[in-house]
Amino acid sequence: MTQPSPKAVTVARLKTAAVKEDVRKAEAELREANDVLADTSVGTIVTKETVQAALLQNLNVEGQLHHAVQELQVVTDLLKTAEEEKALLEKEDSKVAGHRSGEGASSVIEHMVASVKPKDPGR
Repeated sequence: MTQPSPKAVTVARLKTAAVKEDVRKAEAELREANDVLADTSVGTIVTKETVQAALLQNLNVEGQLHHAVQELQVVTDLLKTAEEEKALLEKEDSKVAGHRSGEGASSVIEHMVASVKPKDPGR
């Protein structure tokens, strides 16, 4: 059976690993920014710079997550392409197998039938 080119699946796997790492980094940055914002106990003065830094970090995380969503769409498309290629190849293989299946069997059967038939002495 012919196998589809593993290129699409390989690219999808590599992109998935990269996106996973990007999302982990974004999660850590978001947690850090949220910790800074949440670490304001009563009576603690939060500087404008601290809030701005946390907001900037949150915007950065938002951009990273947007990029991750785009990469996951590419992965989805690659996997869909690989599935379609595989289905097409399986369909082609089944057609070929159907045409070749039993090829030669009819000649074997003819030979067997001829070998059990009594020979006509008049020939």
